[in-house]
Amino acid sequence: MKAKYIEKLDLPFLISGALCFENQAQFHPRKYLLKIAENISGNDSQIYEHTRAVDIEHDNLYTVITDTGFKVTASKVVLASHFPFYDGLGLYFAKLRPQRSYVISAIIKDELPNGTFVDSGKAGWYFRSQKYKDGQMIIIGGQEHKTAHGGDMIKHYVNLKSYAEKNFNVEKFLYRWSTQDYITIDGVPYVGNLTSTSENIYVATGYGEWGMTNGTAAATVLRDIIVKNESPYQEVYNPSRKILTYGIKNLVKENFDVAKQLIKGKLQVGQYNFDLKNDQGKIVEIDGERYGAYRDKHGELHIVDITCTHLGCELKWNSAEKSWDCPCHGSRFSFEGDIIEGPAVCRLNHYKESDNTIDSNII
Repeated sequence: MKAKYIEKLDLPFLISGALCFENQAQFHPRKYLLKIAENISGNDSQIYEHTRAVDIEHDNLYTVITDTGFKVTASKVVLASHFPFYDGLGLYFAKLRPQRSYVISAIIKDELPNGTFVDSGKAGWYFRSQKYKDGQMIIIGGQEHKTAHGGDMIKHYVNLKSYAEKNFNVEKFLYRWSTQDYITIDGVPYVGNLTSTSENIYVATGYGEWGMTNGTAAATVLRDIIVKNESPYQEVYNPSRKILTYGIKNLVKENFDVAKQLIKGKLQVGQYNFDLKNDQGKIVEIDGERYGAYRDKHGELHIVDITCTHLGCELKWNSAEKSWDCPCHGSRFSFEGDIIEGPAVCRLNHYKESDNTIDSNII
C-alpha cells in the first residue's frame, strides 16, 4: 500500500507531520454483517443466536456442545468466537493478551476532512467523522490498557472528553462505549489449524483492534485452507508458527503478569464494610472468604464469587461497565454472574438479597 508524507492537515489543531494512506474505506459493520447473514441461512446452513458454545467432543466427527445442551455435529469446525472457547492444547490463554479501549462520540462545530486519523504517540488517540441524523458527529477513541489493569475505569472516559474539549469545539457529547480485543504476542492474528495436529478444527483470533479488516482476511484464508487445502498466507497466520525473539519477550511478560495477578488476588483482603451506595461495587470479606458486592440502582445487593471460572484468577470490579473482570485472561462477568466475555464458559455463583440467598448461602 502506497503512502505519502504530508506536513499539514485541515484539522483544528497543529500537527508535526503525517503519513497519508489514500483510497481507504469506511463502512457500517452491522449492515455488513447483516448482509452476510442473509446469504448464510438456507441451503443446509443455519444461524443460532443466544447459544453459547462451551466445549467440543471428537470421535469420528466433531460435536460442539452448547450451554443449553444443544449439540451440533460437523466434519470441520471453525472457532471464530473472539477468544477460542475450546483450547485443544493450543495454549491460547498464554498467547493472547486481552485489551480494552474506550470510545466517545460528540457533535462538534468544526468541519473535519474526510479520513480516519490516528495519533502515533503513546496515547494512541484516534478519531473520525460519522454521519449523524442531518449532520455529523465525531468518534474519538483510545486509552487502551490490559483488561482489569486500568484502575478506575471511569477515568478513561473522562480523559477522552478532556482530549475532545482540548482539540475540538464540542457542542454536545452523545454516547460512550468500550470494547475488548485480543492481541497476539507478535502482533499477527492466529488463523488456521487450531494446533499443528488438529486437521479439521480451525481458529481465527487475535485481530488486535482491527476486527473488520482482519476478520474478513481471516475468512478468506480459512476458506482457501478448507476448500483448496492451501492459502498463500497460511504460514504468516499459522497459529503454530515459530515465535521470534520479540514474541518470546511478550510471552514471558504476559505470563509473568498472569502469575503475579493470580498470587496477588489470593492474598488481597476484602473490606468487611457492606455500606454500599446505589450503583457501587467493591470486594468484601465474609467469613474469611472474598466476594464481589454490588448494590444496583434500585438498592438491591448482589454478591458473587469472584474467582474466575476459567483458571482461577481473582476478578476486579469495573466501575464503568458494572462488571467483574479477570486481570489474567480477560473473562468478564455481569454483577449477576453471567458471562459477558470469554474464555470462561461457566458463570459465577450469584446471591441476591431479595430471595434471601445472601443470608442462607454466605453470611
